[in-house]
Amino acid sequence: MFNHRQLKAFVLTAELTSFTQAARQVHLTQPALSYLIRKLEEELGVELFARNTRKVILTDAGELFLGHARRILADMENAITDTRNVKQLAQGQLSIAALPSVASALLPQTLAVFCKRFPRVQVRVRDGLAGQVHAWVEKGEVDVGITSLLEENRDLQFDPLQRDDLILLTPPRVVRPNASPWKGLEAMPYIAMTPGSSARHYADLAMAQAQVSFTPAWELSFMSSAIAMVRARLGFALLPASSVDVFNLSDVTRLALNMQAPRAIGLLRRKPVHTSPALEAFVRCSNELVGEGK
Repeated sequence: MFNHRQLKAFVLTAELTSFTQAARQVHLTQPALSYLIRKLEEELGVELFARNTRKVILTDAGELFLGHARRILADMENAITDTRNVKQLAQGQLSIAALPSVASALLPQTLAVFCKRFPRVQVRVRDGLAGQVHAWVEKGEVDVGITSLLEENRDLQFDPLQRDDLILLTPPRVVRPNASPWKGLEAMPYIAMTPGSSARHYADLAMAQAQVSFTPAWELSFMSSAIAMVRARLGFALLPASSVDVFNLSDVTRLALNMQAPRAIGLLRRKPVHTSPALEAFVRCSNELVGEGK
């Protein structure tokens, strides 16, 4: 109900014990300063200064209000400073959710660049299955998700970053030139990722496109577990191409499937899209790294 200028005029007058000096400090005439304080008194319903003496003296109500006025002004200054710091990325927060495949490949590279440029921004990271990432974004628990789009959701906006094909991993075997990558898999157990995961969703699509069908012998949550089982010659797995680069796969066979519609990895945000300075900077870093990798 009162503004910054009124509070500043009041505090200066109280501290300088002079309407004239206070008016000079805020670049006002003395009548204009007196008007500001009189309006403040009317809004508060009390007199702040005793005006029947030559010297400016605070009333009891004025003494009480002075402490509050100083704190309000300090809070306003801090709010302005903090807001400017956030805009300039001298401080701020950013929460990110990512698929495990993204969290092991694209995300660490992006964070390395982002944190080097903006070391004072606090970044929080969650990794989870695609369904979890979608739920966290929709509930507003994170600012952005880096995931694949399982299904259209009018409450969420998805901006693709890159395409991610699947790779077929098998124990070492002879691969015939121009042979179908699916040939010879009938006798091998299928090591699948957990239902509801993005990798499983696109593995199912890849098999449907190739008109083949395999019943999972195992269903695992972690790609490292699936790769370990392939190494142990327990079967074959279908994993995102972008994620397997972080593993040493010299002892297994890798075949690109070249899907008709490879998995799209992108930024998922809740509508209406809110872009903080930190999030805008993170998006720029993501696009830069993806562009360099093309």
